[in-house]
Amino acid sequence: MIHSVKCCPDYFAALASGIKSFEVRKKDRPYQIGDFLAVNEFVPFEYEFGSDEMYERFSRTSDDGRYSGDCLLFKVTYILDNAKYCKPDTVILGLARCEI
Repeated sequence: MIHSVKCCPDYFAALASGIKSFEVRKKDRPYQIGDFLAVNEFVPFEYEFGSDEMYERFSRTSDDGRYSGDCLLFKVTYILDNAKYCKPDTVILGLARCEI
């Protein structure tokens, strides 16, 4: 299964660079090891843009913000779903980047 999710620019950049290999997500989907996560760069309307140039890059508008059009694909390799370590209704997904 492929899960399409939104991701703010700071976290998206960390995923894109490879320094972040996990996602903390609401447990609102049936995530399984082996699923794919399509991570779409997204900025909520209340986000503060650093420049007009950055704002222009996020041109695709939705009801609650803007998309840049950039997307990364990851395979879910691990799921931490333990009340001792995660907030209620939250999971931590271990990710491996897929090259497309």
